[in-house]
Amino acid sequence: MTDTMNAADIRLGGLVLGSDDPERLSAWYREAFAPRAEPGTVLMVGGGRLVFDGRDDLGPAAREPGRILINFYVEDIDAVAAHLASLGTARWIRPVEDFGPGRIATVEDPVGNYVQIVELADGR
Repeated sequence: MTDTMNAADIRLGGLVLGSDDPERLSAWYREAFAPRAEPGTVLMVGGGRLVFDGRDDLGPAAREPGRILINFYVEDIDAVAAHLASLGTARWIRPVEDFGPGRIATVEDPVGNYVQIVELADGR
């Protein structure tokens, strides 16, 4: 970093997920991770913003779903995994398992993006 630019001055504003059906994709994320959120193509989750953008240059599914991993840090991975399983729409890529600093699982969203739920052992 240069003297005029400090990493603390930069923050991630959000993540834009392109889709040929942004309403359907945003509805899945709301149901999965923020069931009390208002409908729409912008979803606030834990201070972060997910934006669902309608794109006519995209196919109905991600070509390389592991290229970007969307991580949600959770307090109780077992409860979140049970909720996702109860929806009947999550395709599990990786079940809940231990990894270095905690526990992790990976599901696929309706267009094929990989979404990880992560519970850190130290609660960070």
